[in-house]
Amino acid sequence: MMALVSIVAVLVVAFLGWNLYRRFGSDRIGELISRRRDSSRLVSRGELVDGNRHLPVALAVTSSTFFYENSDMQASLDLQWIREIEYDTELATGAAPPAGKVLRMRSDSQTFEFVLPEDVVARWHLMMPPRRRPAPLAAAS
Repeated sequence: MMALVSIVAVLVVAFLGWNLYRRFGSDRIGELISRRRDSSRLVSRGELVDGNRHLPVALAVTSSTFFYENSDMQASLDLQWIREIEYDTELATGAAPPAGKVLRMRSDSQTFEFVLPEDVVARWHLMMPPRRRPAPLAAAS
């Protein structure tokens, strides 16, 4: 019985140590940025806004794809499906981010919001210029 308790204790301590290493270890976002730097036109830090959660992510854009990732997720958007790109000082909820500006991208069915640090906003403007969906044509009478 004592051996079983010892094995469980060692497993719990190993799991907690691994979890702490993942959370407080070296700069994971920095590693992701350096890995994407050679193949991307622009990379930077940012925050993915998902409801009231702000998740730190590495952002990268190539000629055809926008990547956002952190140690828990890897995601991308094909730029051909992005219909609107805008930069704003407020989130869609009306709240202002504590620092930086909002990069908002809309596809046909979903909106993605990222908070960009103030020092990289101008470079993101150059790589992903704002664009709007064309207004529908008025029906002929």
